[in-house]
Amino acid sequence: MPEMVGDWRRLWGISAYRLLITAVIAVLLHLPASETIIDLGGHVTLLRVLTLVAAAVSLGYLLALLLRWPVQPRRHAWIQVSTDTLLVLLLLYFGGGVSGPFSILPFLLLVSTASLLRGKSAFVFVWILLTLLVGEPLLGGMTTVHPPLGQLFIYILALVAVAVLADSLVISLERGNRLALQRDAEVVNLNALNREIVQHMDVGVFVLDRQNRVILSNPIARTLSGYRLWTSAPADLDLVQPQLASALQQPAQGDGEMVITLGGRDPTLQDGAQTLLVRNIALPRSPYRLLLLRDASALRAREREAQLAALGRLAANIAHEIRNPLSVIRHAGNLLGERVENPDSRHLFEILERETVRINAIVESVLEMARPSPAHSEPIPLANWLQVLIAQLQADPLLAPMTIVVWEIPPQLQVYADPAQLRQVFWNLLHNSAQYGVTEEDATMRVEIETVHADKETVMVTLRDFGSGVHPEVMERIFEPFFTTNSQGTGLGLSMVRELLRINGGRIDCENHPQGGVLFRIFLPCWCLEGEE
Repeated sequence: MPEMVGDWRRLWGISAYRLLITAVIAVLLHLPASETIIDLGGHVTLLRVLTLVAAAVSLGYLLALLLRWPVQPRRHAWIQVSTDTLLVLLLLYFGGGVSGPFSILPFLLLVSTASLLRGKSAFVFVWILLTLLVGEPLLGGMTTVHPPLGQLFIYILALVAVAVLADSLVISLERGNRLALQRDAEVVNLNALNREIVQHMDVGVFVLDRQNRVILSNPIARTLSGYRLWTSAPADLDLVQPQLASALQQPAQGDGEMVITLGGRDPTLQDGAQTLLVRNIALPRSPYRLLLLRDASALRAREREAQLAALGRLAANIAHEIRNPLSVIRHAGNLLGERVENPDSRHLFEILERETVRINAIVESVLEMARPSPAHSEPIPLANWLQVLIAQLQADPLLAPMTIVVWEIPPQLQVYADPAQLRQVFWNLLHNSAQYGVTEEDATMRVEIETVHADKETVMVTLRDFGSGVHPEVMERIFEPFFTTNSQGTGLGLSMVRELLRINGGRIDCENHPQGGVLFRIFLPCWCLEGEE
């Protein structure tokens, strides 16, 4: 399709030039003093009529081209070349031959023929023209004053050279045009590919121009910036993210990374503060530069998870190696304890028994964290299930003195989870409250449990204790494996809670309650009967 459009443009251009040339010649021949300007011999009247006919033919043919009739560009090319050849030969014949004022026209004809037909088809007209030029003096045609043979030979040689050069030039131009079109298509495809890559990168990308305007961005960058008024037009970075623009204006900021804390006071920004890790990259020999944006907290969380995963695998291997010799030590201690009658010595064996049991519990917890069993989920009616569970758990000596209040739960409210794993979740949370949620004034333990619909597909269970709360620096690491503030604890309880909920399609978060104590929110998939809201 682009090649056909190029053919039509070439036809229009040559037709317009033909009309211009014939019009100039016609005007020149019709001037009062034309015979003194141009030596036309005795054919002035005939040449004047001929130039007017040529101008009219050129004008009519240009109109036919504008209407694209006939529709094949190649047929138009043959018609144009044939018409031009006939007109040039007539003008040359009646205008004095190669010694007359129209001797330049064959050269223009060769150039237009090479442009329209190219290759062997163009040279057909060249040889026709040369044959007529050579044969004309022998037949006594064009003029009574024939040029010397040397002049005629040089004229014919010049025609051949012009034909060859014109054909080579046209071929080179077409090859250059094809390469340019190919390069343009490649550039367009490459730009589209680059935009697609940028849009799907997991790093935020801003492309800035010299005026610090964002001319290209991807969804992650737009989300991280918090700007809500995005359009297809370039946007000033001062409006998109003032803190980022201010940081880039610092004289010390060149290529490199910087940490920026974003605020939420601007009405066009999302609420809350966020920390971004920004890399500023200047593109050499380009008016643009790149800003790569990453959520610093999310990046640290991923790094922490990778470290914890490696630590968990290491701990699991160590625990597996410890369990067997630990069983041997415990069995040997029991055998020795049966042979000792001294009460003081038996007390030492009781300590040995208690600590080996504790170590074994740690080993079992580590193995369970490293290789959790899949969830066997089923609908659980929380109203009855929680009452039965609380009664069972309070048989535990540590939980027996705890006051557990379960607020009224709608009978139809059900969650979809593994009952055994959900039981482990509540057991760990209540044990955590028993250790850290004791009221400082009267040393009592109280936990309140409330269950509501978070949305149509999720149930939220809240568990609150009335202790002293958690320090902010501890809150950030509360679900990390092996992190604990208790010298007697393992640091695995809450991390196991999070893992078990993840397996069941749920999650958990934690915060200090404004009125004291810690509030855990558990989100679980809802099991809704058909027709229920």
